[in-house]
Amino acid sequence: MVAFLGYALWVTLKHLLKRRATIIPRLSLSRVTDAQPLSAIKALALLSTLQSADIILPTTDGREIRLHRITEPTAEQKALLQQLGLVLPERFELNRKCSVDSATA
Repeated sequence: MVAFLGYALWVTLKHLLKRRATIIPRLSLSRVTDAQPLSAIKALALLSTLQSADIILPTTDGREIRLHRITEPTAEQKALLQQLGLVLPERFELNRKCSVDSATA
């Protein structure tokens, strides 16, 4: 099941990149911008450095405040996300129904 879902996401990404003509400009040796269409593997490599992190702040009454954050994307990552029509949230919302954090937050 996991392999099939990975394959389905891979094919979907390939189609999105082809349909949206995603191009990331590169500076060549002659200082002329060279536009290359982006493949699925290059797009995943570019987005692979995006990370999420939990910031845990202890309070004076013994509880914890958990902040779920995403790293700031680079200019190339922002361009790719915009061309794909994807928007990263500034932060993740805490889902108290299915999170262990609900006991401590």
